Amino acid sequence: MEHHASFLAVLLTNLLGLARHPWPSFAHGAPLSVLERYDHLLISVLAALVTVVLVLLVRAKMVRVPGPLQQTMEYLVSFVRTLVADNVAHHPDRYVPLVGTLGVFILLNNLFGLIPGLGSGTANYNVTLGCALVVFLYYNFHGMREHGVGKYLGHFAGPVWFLWILMWPLEILGLFSRILSHSLRLFGNIAGEHVVTGIFFGLAPLVVPVPLMVMGLFFGLIQTFVFIMLATIYVSGAVAHEH
Repeated sequence: MEHHASFLAVLLTNLLGLARHPWPSFAHGAPLSVLERYDHLLISVLAALVTVVLVLLVRAKMVRVPGPLQQTMEYLVSFVRTLVADNVAHHPDRYVPLVGTLGVFILLNNLFGLIPGLGSGTANYNVTLGCALVVFLYYNFHGMREHGVGKYLGHFAGPVWFLWILMWPLEILGLFSRILSHSLRLFGNIAGEHVVTGIFFGLAPLVVPVPLMVMGLFFGLIQTFVFIMLATIYVSGAVAHEH
């Protein structure tokens, strides 16, 4: 299994004097420290910390005439609020915090991969799977909260009661398949972009990779939007009331 630890993970390993040892069935047995082995988690923690710091910084220094940082954060909040309100009919502001936090976290992870010396957490399937599981548990929880456990699970039986034995297993299978599609879509696009950029960087450094990195910026924004858009749609379907 091919594995390239980020420069940040290597630097911290050397600074902290962490021991390196082979990991069975990983990276061809190359000796790695725990940070080098799990550098995707290191980048993800960094993205989470940057998100928290940005929010606290803006909140502590809010002014009537906003500066660039406050304007940017206000635009992001307004964008997410509009996105959720356009898709969720009842109490949309209830779901803005999670959708917005996921959006910033995923965007930072996507963009970190474009910075020399850093990697992208979302280029590792474990991170995207974790995000998809959070969304899955979140919208099912709110669906049960809105309708009650029995009614929420019962709507998977379909419109005709005597077909429930056929419809319910298919609907539940389709429900769980969302985890796979939601996580793989983000992982495949981000990981694929980084692999292609790395290959061309090795062939023609500083020439060919530049437009690919611009495309990587575009893909990072698009994939963030797609992820939070799907999360919003899933929430909308879970809490919607039939008329």
